[in-house]
Amino acid sequence: MKIAAIHLFNFLEYAQMRGVLPQSVLAPLQLSELDEKDQTQLMEESDFYLALNRLHHYLQDDLWGIKAGKFLTLKLLGLIYRISRQVTTMEEAFHYLQSYLETTFPLVKMQVTLTGEQITVFMQIENDHEKINRVILENVLTVISREIAMMATGEVAFTLTSPYYQASYPKDWQLGDSFAISFAPILLKAGLRKRHEEQLDLLLPEYLKLMQKLKAAENSFSNTVKVTLLSMSDPHLPDITTVSEALYLTPRSLQRRLERENSSFREILLDLKKQICSFLLRHQEYSVTSMSHILGYAEPAAFIHSFKKWFGDSPERVRQSLRNSIS
Repeated sequence: MKIAAIHLFNFLEYAQMRGVLPQSVLAPLQLSELDEKDQTQLMEESDFYLALNRLHHYLQDDLWGIKAGKFLTLKLLGLIYRISRQVTTMEEAFHYLQSYLETTFPLVKMQVTLTGEQITVFMQIENDHEKINRVILENVLTVISREIAMMATGEVAFTLTSPYYQASYPKDWQLGDSFAISFAPILLKAGLRKRHEEQLDLLLPEYLKLMQKLKAAENSFSNTVKVTLLSMSDPHLPDITTVSEALYLTPRSLQRRLERENSSFREILLDLKKQICSFLLRHQEYSVTSMSHILGYAEPAAFIHSFKKWFGDSPERVRQSLRNSIS
């Protein structure tokens, strides 16, 4: 399993403030080539745990996961931070969070329950590294609580739980059977703004490009085409001629190379449109007509036809189903 190296550097930054030099952790593990400025760099799960074990040994502090989460500058999370400032519903926020974790931090599993009275997010890791998993999960929950507080219009009363809770924990923490965070439904700042500082339809292709780079286990040509499509979006995805020219190929040569990987330009294009649509659907600002325009359909009817193939029902019904799931 691969993990985005940025998550290790978030821990290393806190440890450095405590007097632990990053190279004292990275060099013995032959990880000095990791670049903290590269958000697409991946590392092996085993190396991630070895590094955190060394930090745990140096710090000798059971609560350093929580403290590192409080120390982290949220803006360092980059694009996911910028997108979180645009979401208008908690369901939408958790859709992005789940996507982000699955791609950059796949060992962390998340489950969300939403009712009219309470929202609860459960976190777990399915391996036997209990000591370090505690650090990771308490850190992730701390960061989530800070993100939600940043998005909310007013004060938010959180309850964070850990099976390792003791009196030395911060005041919002309690003893629980699982690692979780609970809070009452809240109104988000973005939901009150008529105009957004950054339009979500422009941020989305940039976000998906980052996720696609992180997901690429091998340097396949299909992935190159996906990243090129997303890089050239404005937010409309370009056609095959435009992409071919960018890759110094003819459309026919591009198709042939994709066929060798059992793929096609049309399949890739439709898959990206579906991904973008799944995010826009959760943002109430975007009507069927505007989503149709953003995805490059000549008219809403053609978009609705594709939508039904992707999701099995009309946009209105799927959107209503998403609303009902949190009411």
